[in-house]
Amino acid sequence: MIVRLPHSHSLDQDEGRARARVFGEEANGLYPGRSWSEVEPQMADEWRQVRGESRLRWSEVRRDAHAAWQVAKLVHDDCLRDHAPVMAGRSGA
Repeated sequence: MIVRLPHSHSLDQDEGRARARVFGEEANGLYPGRSWSEVEPQMADEWRQVRGESRLRWSEVRRDAHAAWQVAKLVHDDCLRDHAPVMAGRSGA
């Protein structure tokens, strides 16, 4: 099977979004034990330094960074596994 992805974004947008995802994943490890709401303002300030050539503003990539942050947190907390579902809010699971 061949999956064809639409090319609806320019290369700049793709690169900027990819950088934001890496930034979100790395930030999870750089700020252990801190919540997204605590770290996000600092990340917004740092975005200008890590965005490279991308012209995307933080408001345009924030969701990408947050999604990567959440996945990294699930991996870190050993909750992201192929063999077991993620059960939010269940104790004793």
